[in-house]
This record gives sequence, C-alpha cells and structure tokens, in this order.
Amino acid sequence: MNIRDYLFIRKAKSSNKIKILDVLGFESDTTLIQTPDIIKEMDNLKVSSELEVVDEEIEAIEIGQQLINTDYSYDQDFQEQTTDDSPNTETFVPLNITTQIRKIWTDLEKRRQWVRPSLLIVIGIVIISSVSIFFINSRNENIASETLSNSISENTNIYIEKLPELLAVATNPFYSRYDVSNASADLQIIETSLIQYQSDIIDREVPNRTNIEDSLNQLFNIVEKLDQLITYRIMHSEILIYEDTLNIDEDTLIDDLANELSLIGAKSNLNGDTLPTIDEFNDHKQLVNSALITAQDLHGRLVASLRNNETEVANTLISAIELNKKSEISFFNDSLLNFQSKYESILENIEKLP
Repeated sequence: MNIRDYLFIRKAKSSNKIKILDVLGFESDTTLIQTPDIIKEMDNLKVSSELEVVDEEIEAIEIGQQLINTDYSYDQDFQEQTTDDSPNTETFVPLNITTQIRKIWTDLEKRRQWVRPSLLIVIGIVIISSVSIFFINSRNENIASETLSNSISENTNIYIEKLPELLAVATNPFYSRYDVSNASADLQIIETSLIQYQSDIIDREVPNRTNIEDSLNQLFNIVEKLDQLITYRIMHSEILIYEDTLNIDEDTLIDDLANELSLIGAKSNLNGDTLPTIDEFNDHKQLVNSALITAQDLHGRLVASLRNNETEVANTLISAIELNKKSEISFFNDSLLNFQSKYESILENIEKLP
C-alpha cells in the first residue's frame, strides 16, 4: 500500500474502508502504523491531493462545459443539415434509396435527354418516308395510267381509220367470202377497242366530253350496222343461186332438175327468213321475199313445161327466173351504194378521239 492509497482510505467512510481494503488485497484487520514523519508527509500529501482534487474538479467543469457546447453545436448542425436535406415538394428528388437505384435514376435522366429527340427524329423520318413513298407511288400510277390512256387512244384511232375500208368491203357489189370474213374479225377488234376507250374516259378528264360521247355512240352504231350488213350479205349470198342449173338441153333429166330447183328454193327460203333487220335494207328484204315467191312459182312452171316438151315456154320461164334474180341483185346493189354513201359522210364528220 502506498501513501495515495492510504489517503484514499482515510477520506473514505469507515463503513467502506473494510471493503476498499478487501479490494486492494489487504486483510480487514490490517493495522496502520503512524509515525511523526509519516503523519507530516501525509498532511503534505493531503494538501496536495486536495489541490489536485480542486484542479480536477475545475478541469472537469471545463470539460463538461465544452461537452455541452459541443452537443449544442452538433444539434444545431444536425438541424441545419436536416433542413437542407428536406425534399422540395416542387421537384421530385429520390430520397433514402440505394446507390444502385440512384445510379439507375441518373442513367435514366441522362438517357431521357437523347431518347426523346431520337424518337422524334425516327418518327419524322418514318413520316417523311411514308409520304414520299405515297407520292412516288401516286406519281408512278398517274404516269402508268396516262401512258395506258394514250396507248388506248392511239390504238382506237388507228382502228377507227380502218372503218372506211371495212365499209367499202361490206358494200362492194362483188362479194368475196374471204374479204367479208376478215372484215368481220376487224369489226370485233374495233368494237373491243371502243369499249375499252369508253371505260377509260370515265375516270379521265377530257375536254368536250359530250362531243366525245356522241362520236362514240356514232362509231358503235356504224360498227353494229357493218356487222349486220356482213351477216346480211352472207345470208343473201345463198339466196336463188342457180349457177349451171338453168343450162338445160336435150340430155337434162327433168326429175333431177326438179330436185335441184326444189333444193334451191328451200335453201333460199331458209336464208331469207334469217336475214337481219337493217333499216337501210328493209325494202330489199321485202323484195327478196317477193322474189322467192315468184321463183317458187317459176320453178314449178319450168318443170311442167319441160315435162310437156314445151321448149319455147321453158326458155321463156328460164329467162323470167334469171330476170327475177337480176332484179333482186340490182336493187340490192343500189341499197349497198346508198348505205355506203350515208355512212361515209358520218365517218367524215367524226373527229379524232383525244
């Protein structure tokens, strides 16, 4: 035990001295020896310890004051920091989030700065491309449609120029089955071209549409008339065709002649009934019917005269049969000329189709 422990024990209460001695490792009945030197030294140490205690108390008071000031400053700084860190209600600032979320938020903010302009640019490019493609396609369609219309108009006018030639073939007194067949095929082509042209101008802006429609109606009428005339001529070419049948001599067999004349009459009646109705040939059609009746009567009388050996009467009847045919042919040729003259003037007044 040193002097400091001894002073501490003396300052302590008597009730606590035994406990203190036990803590320091001394027996509770330990006897303290006091000498004059020790007592003097103890008094000096007592004064020194009291001064030290006073100093320690003063120092403790200063430290406590500093701690109080430090705590106040810390509280003030914490309040200021809390005030500064409080979120602004006008602008959303993510608080109390992890570093990873803050990083993601920052990345999104950065990307938003270029994503929106990029989207606008892409949308603009798409719109411009779509509009450009639409106008290009429309222009190409207009060019193709215009080219097709020009081609149709050109071909139609070329075919229309053939109508006077076809009219001449159809009204030619000299009948040629080959020419008539070709003319019929050409008429079908012209009619198809006119129908195509008529359909094309429906959606096309053309000047003088009324005049064009009138011209088309006239052209359709001419084509129809020529087609009917060609059919008429084909049927008419089989009416009262005798060839060498009327060349009668002593070797002619009357029964064979009667059969041939009967066949000619039957065939002529059949073709006469199938003649198409044409306004310009109505008179001729009536004449044909009359000529058929006359021919049938003359055929019977000719056979009878030959059976009776009436040669002069037979020759007269043969002349009458030929005259009946020639009269009908002459009237038919006149009708052809009138038809040709009428429709030539119509074709001359038809203007070229635009």
